[in-house]
Amino acid sequence: MIEFTGAVTVSELQDLGRAHAENLAWAGADTFHIVADGVDLSQITHAQLDALRAHYRKLHQSIDFFMLRRSGWVCRSSQASRSVEYWLRERHSRDGQATEVFLAASIEGLGGLFAGDEIAAAASRSGFVEKLRIDHTCKHPEDRRHVRER
Repeated sequence: MIEFTGAVTVSELQDLGRAHAENLAWAGADTFHIVADGVDLSQITHAQLDALRAHYRKLHQSIDFFMLRRSGWVCRSSQASRSVEYWLRERHSRDGQATEVFLAASIEGLGGLFAGDEIAAAASRSGFVEKLRIDHTCKHPEDRRHVRER
């Protein structure tokens, strides 16, 4: 599960892309993307999203997927919806990235992609453990990237 909150910067998205490249199991995993209400993506340009998209295309094409990866997106932010829709445009299981993408207004709306028990677990955060936090609002650079496993 990847959650976007507050004002998201392109450097945070680039850090996430690097983390995926360093952890191919994460890059190849089914994912719930939650864009919280009020998320601000206004500082991220379409050109920057295109560069990130090229990074993920190359990354996904380097992974030997046994089956399709599922990528569910929930966008609760009306301000961010244009950027999310731009990011997901022309994404489908036959685009060379072995990923099926689905956009919904709620986690429950992802029923066309995920099973009921998976949606219930994501909604309650049951069984999810924080592995990475990228936060450029921290005052000290060494505190900006946190990895925590339990």
